[in-house]
Amino acid sequence: MGPGQIYNSNRVLLCSWLKRLHCDVVDAGILPDDLQQTRAALASLHDVDLILSTGGVSVGEADFLGHALREEGELTLWKLAIKPGKPLTFGHFRGVPVIGLPGNPASTLVTFALLARAYLLRRQGVIDVAPMQFPVPAGFVWARPGNRREYLRGRLEQGRAVVYRNQSSGVLRSAAWADGLIEVREGTTVAEGDWVSFIPLSEVLG
Repeated sequence: MGPGQIYNSNRVLLCSWLKRLHCDVVDAGILPDDLQQTRAALASLHDVDLILSTGGVSVGEADFLGHALREEGELTLWKLAIKPGKPLTFGHFRGVPVIGLPGNPASTLVTFALLARAYLLRRQGVIDVAPMQFPVPAGFVWARPGNRREYLRGRLEQGRAVVYRNQSSGVLRSAAWADGLIEVREGTTVAEGDWVSFIPLSEVLG
């Protein structure tokens, strides 16, 4: 890789997840941080049922997806009170639905698993799109109440939910290590032994 480059893990993962949902994938490649090229790429996908992208949806000077939707379509949703995954975008570009997922790998995983997947299933005619989840006792302590609903990457060990040590949204290893998402509602803490909601990744990505 050259200076300033990173591995494009999102591309591989999203293509795999979409094919598991029986979607025909048109890979539009990687775009530079440029409004004109973003607009041109969106326009070239006029005959698809959905445009799904990652990155370019936050508040930086080089995040252009929202600008393109505002100029030539509509921006219906921008930002959610969840962590990771706050800068999620939904709208339409010249009539085509667009879902813009965050670029950090863990954020991409959470927003696709919980939101984009549900949208795709509903478009396919599925009525019940809510992922299966069940209560398990916590084998960890979460002492930081937040103002967003958090989805921790974790797994089950000896009947308890444990979390990966680094919950940064840029750490893809947390997803490889985990076998589920642990929901921590906004404004709450978790003590060891408390009951938490566990969503198996096999349910939403399998």
